[in-house]
Amino acid sequence: MISTLFKDMDIPEEGLRIVALVCENDAYPALDAAAFNRIKINSAFRFIPVRCLGNLNLAWVADALSKGIDGMVLLGCKFGENYQCHFVKGSELADERLGKVQETLGRLMLEAERVELMQLSIQDYDKLPDMLNEFAEKLEEMEPNPFKEF
Repeated sequence: MISTLFKDMDIPEEGLRIVALVCENDAYPALDAAAFNRIKINSAFRFIPVRCLGNLNLAWVADALSKGIDGMVLLGCKFGENYQCHFVKGSELADERLGKVQETLGRLMLEAERVELMQLSIQDYDKLPDMLNEFAEKLEEMEPNPFKEF
């Protein structure tokens, strides 16, 4: 799904391409609520619902970035004191795995800031667009993904 996400789309070569893997229990309903309230989100994002971020495979991240995706956002449940994950500790597990992604990105000669985990609950729908738009702005300041040409 990630490899075909931006094919056959009229996106200029210099345009950003950002993939968001979205937990379907808290993050996806928050995204849905933001859309329902017509809150604007950068059009560079493409959202893929996942059962839980705990199922995240690091190969997906490396594969996406090696195919020219500029950045990835992992949207998951807020963990901590009132942890709401439906799959025990999925977002927390994804956070641990994200530390290993930095090593992979280093091998690809890419910045670690291109991948970010964001935690939120359903009630944070009004904060979500700002979080995503700030991430897109950060990516715009970076050089384009050198793998875009391949």
